[in-house]
Amino acid sequence: MRIAIASLGDPSSERTWSGIPSSIMFELSKKGHEVIPIALDKPREPWHFSWRRRVQHRLHKKWFLGSVEKRWLEKISKQLDDKVNTASPNVVLVIHADWLAYATFRCPAFIIHDTTFASIVDYYPSFTNLCKGSLKSGHEMYQRALDKCAAAIYPASWATQSAIDDYNLPPSKVFTIPFGANIKECPQQEQVGRWIQQRLTSETCNFVFIGTQWKRKGGPEVLQFLKKVKSLGVEATLTVIGCKAEIPPDVAQFVFQPGYLCKEDPADAEQLANILAQSHALIVLSHAECYGCVYCEANAYGLPAIGRDTGGVSEIIKDGMNGLLLRENESVDALASRWAGIWYNLDAFKAMSLKAYTQYCGRLSYGVFADRLENVLTSVISNS
Repeated sequence: MRIAIASLGDPSSERTWSGIPSSIMFELSKKGHEVIPIALDKPREPWHFSWRRRVQHRLHKKWFLGSVEKRWLEKISKQLDDKVNTASPNVVLVIHADWLAYATFRCPAFIIHDTTFASIVDYYPSFTNLCKGSLKSGHEMYQRALDKCAAAIYPASWATQSAIDDYNLPPSKVFTIPFGANIKECPQQEQVGRWIQQRLTSETCNFVFIGTQWKRKGGPEVLQFLKKVKSLGVEATLTVIGCKAEIPPDVAQFVFQPGYLCKEDPADAEQLANILAQSHALIVLSHAECYGCVYCEANAYGLPAIGRDTGGVSEIIKDGMNGLLLRENESVDALASRWAGIWYNLDAFKAMSLKAYTQYCGRLSYGVFADRLENVLTSVISNS
């Protein structure tokens, strides 16, 4: 099958959307499909967008969102039309629904997205307190895209249900397929087993945080978690990857910050792999998270993942199975106490670590994603 995959930016780059399009391309190519990358360029905003942004903020304390405006999106859709018509694929996978809204090409299009517009409004900071015009444009854009697509694929039922409830998408046109770990060469079972055995002998619990947005990803609460587990007698450290955080003096000696590690750089990729191999759990307590592939990456290394029950996180982390979820109305200190109970019970820690890897193998890898996606493409096309 000739499959085009289109994204804003190069879909074959691991820098585009956290490497999700690249991982999908890699696995589809392994399955023998001819995969054609379509890189869409971000057009220049019309001059009046800046003016409208200032007016809305100054007069109404609202935000104007230029990226959902029809005039701006039409320029991207025109690029998509031209490149699809040139490539002549059997199907097009559109990364994010936005670019499909005003496209006119005729071959089947499948949306791959981690949220709907309705789900993200007033959830992520950059989509909060939008003006009425931006809300109208955003919902119109998303409705048009879903009406045009042959099917939409989301990694979590959180978004899938929104497509059905908020945009009246027939359940037969929407599928939930979890994304995987954005790692090209994931560890093998034998190696993961050795790491888990080594972790059982460690007197120090090494936590790792990965994220470029410290506050949205719950960094301050992660520090609170670290302090609490240490107060419970757990020797613990924290490695912060992806950002530079301000660390209070009382825990500074236990926190290490290697900075941003780029997976496309061999040295950085090796350093990241070594940190994951030597860690005992990933902790990212995001306040807003559409999905969170980083939790899948932790499970790929046999690391339990600790996250907040928000957005699509619970699609990945099954509380008490392959990690822990900060439940609604649960305090960070209570979560830390739950983790300490697991840490002090070697059988429980080993069982959770092994389950983390089996969850990765069974449903949180891009190999599994590609298998299920291929079935969707084949089924939808044959029934159309």
